[in-house]
Amino acid sequence: MEWGGATVRLEDAYPVLPEAETPAEEPEEVVLPLPAGPLMWSVRLEDTGGGARAIPVARLDAGRPVSLDFPALAPDGYRERFDSVFAAPGLHLSLGSGGVRIGSIVLEGPSRVLAAGCPSVVQARVLVPPGTDVPLLMFAWEATSPAAIERPASAVIDNTVRTFGPILAERLLREGGEQRPYLAQRAELIAVPWPGDERPAMVATYLINDALDAEPPDGPAASLFFVARFEPASGYVPSWSEVRFYGGEGVREAFTWMDAWPGPAGRVDVAVRFDGVGRRLVASLADEGVERTIDWMEEPGCPSLELLEASP
Repeated sequence: MEWGGATVRLEDAYPVLPEAETPAEEPEEVVLPLPAGPLMWSVRLEDTGGGARAIPVARLDAGRPVSLDFPALAPDGYRERFDSVFAAPGLHLSLGSGGVRIGSIVLEGPSRVLAAGCPSVVQARVLVPPGTDVPLLMFAWEATSPAAIERPASAVIDNTVRTFGPILAERLLREGGEQRPYLAQRAELIAVPWPGDERPAMVATYLINDALDAEPPDGPAASLFFVARFEPASGYVPSWSEVRFYGGEGVREAFTWMDAWPGPAGRVDVAVRFDGVGRRLVASLADEGVERTIDWMEEPGCPSLELLEASP
């Protein structure tokens, strides 16, 4: 508007000011929680002086082995936190074999990373009473009230075991669906001490069209694994059995018994599962009155037996 030679411009008395930029919020760091302990460890004896290697393989939930759930891609700092809690130097663990506690191990460190998605292998020292026959492979666990130390008992395969073995094998294979149980070949038969029983338990592996020391079969095959306890009134009675059918394309699923230890909730029997690639551990809890099955199986990418066998 022009008036008397003057120029006037009308403007908003309350102009809208530009909004102040707010700084972007940084994303909150998420810390992956550690598994709830206690843990179950696999232990391998290194030398006659008691040197050993140990690796956690499972956690114990109400005394029963369950998956450890160690992350395949552990975030930064996770392994360090895991080792500081569960594998600190000086930590004492109960050591079991043959179904009893035979002593302890103390973790000494340092820990070694042999596979990115697996727990670290830790140097340890085996502590057992003098004269104890220490096996090559054992199991350890963290216990608030450890059981008394005992010497592992020995057991001998006698005619009773030899007689009941094939009888049980044929029966279990038939019940599992195998139409030709008479073709089964015994791959393993062991007399296993079972504290409190009159006679040792019997553990056996039978195979049809397969052999554990050969390549996996090309054609159909079957396997049977069982643990049987002796009952005075009826002889050997199976308490845990696994029947598998497989074959072709490098596939195998067979089991052999490895050891047992007195877990917090009862005896834990550990077997080795053979497949077309390698070996991994499985475990079953001897829970009275409950049909036994595989409670826990080792992750295929973290075979503890192979990791513990790796050169130091």
